[in-house]
Amino acid sequence: MLSSVTAYAVSTVFYEQMASFLANVPFGFGILWIIEIALVLFLGFKSFTKPVMATGGFLLYSFINGITLSVTLMAYGVETMGQAFLAASATFAAMAIFGSRTKKDLSPLGRAAYIALIGIIISMVINFFIGSSAFDLFVTCLTILVFAGLTAYDHQMIKTYYYNAQQNQLSLTGVAVFCALQLYMDFINLLIAFAKIFSRD
Repeated sequence: MLSSVTAYAVSTVFYEQMASFLANVPFGFGILWIIEIALVLFLGFKSFTKPVMATGGFLLYSFINGITLSVTLMAYGVETMGQAFLAASATFAAMAIFGSRTKKDLSPLGRAAYIALIGIIISMVINFFIGSSAFDLFVTCLTILVFAGLTAYDHQMIKTYYYNAQQNQLSLTGVAVFCALQLYMDFINLLIAFAKIFSRD
């Protein structure tokens, strides 16, 4: 919700300020991404040991992610982002239900998805220099499949995280922040991937 409100506000009310920031600050968008990555790493390592600080970090991450999403919104337009949101929401909901209710262990799926994610990152770097539209479409479709799988896996793992936290007397708040971060990243990556797909029409 915080990201959505921030993205809408920046892309409408603060549109000129954001455009000025991107135009006048060298690597401004890249700086925002670096901050996001740093926060993700921090939350991944500190969610269980420093839950209060992690909660604040998650809110900050959501706010900054809203700013970066506003750039995506301005780039693709409201209609495309609306279509992407519906597609991402439907995919996320379907995989969440599957992951929560299936009796099958999804750990192999999770491991395969994380390995594929590394391949996606490498492929994106390579395609940055190649600039192949067809390859970009392939990577985008693969991204949707990977994060759909991770959505199912992460939902199944929620019970495991809470059980382990109770057994090891860890903070449930920290578990909540960690799980929220995982699911949030799953949805955001689905949203961006679908936006890239629909923008090709």
